[in-house]
Amino acid sequence: MYGYPEKITKLVRYLENSVQNKNIAWYLPRPKIDKYRGGMPLHCEKWLLSLAKELLQNDKPKILNLFCGMNKEGVRIDLNPNVFPDYLIDAHEISKFITELFDVILADPPYSNKEAKHLYPDINLPKLNYKKWTNECDKLLKKNGLLIVYNKMIMPNPNPNKFRLIKRVFIGHRIYHVPRVALFFKKIVDG
Repeated sequence: MYGYPEKITKLVRYLENSVQNKNIAWYLPRPKIDKYRGGMPLHCEKWLLSLAKELLQNDKPKILNLFCGMNKEGVRIDLNPNVFPDYLIDAHEISKFITELFDVILADPPYSNKEAKHLYPDINLPKLNYKKWTNECDKLLKKNGLLIVYNKMIMPNPNPNKFRLIKRVFIGHRIYHVPRVALFFKKIVDG
């Protein structure tokens, strides 16, 4: 009889329950109607937040949209006044200005300092510091909340003592363009 030995069967079950469920791939149209340079593909914000609601089992989470660009949901923070954010604040210092806590923080930072200067030549932007702005997010995120980091690279866990990676979403949008990835980090420790 053909079959897996018991150890292999356990390994296959483990992989089915963890790895396959942790990774998702989406193909989304681009560009969005607003054609905002550096913006997410069409439907991306909506789909990411729908997945967050499902993971949190919360239909109305409190959302902070960091580096918001033309994103529409939640409290919107950006340094570009042309996108009319709710707050014109540097992401490295948001906890100085905002003290409320959020269930979801969706962060779509420029992918590098060079790219930030190219996308926003008229704005005096601070150098990006992943550790610093994710630490600010930690201060504003509720326990069991989600920090979603949207980037073209798989970014490290901001703080392995406080966060656990629970979902990866790989997002393709056009031929000859670099796919993006959205990493869902769940805050497992308060404070």
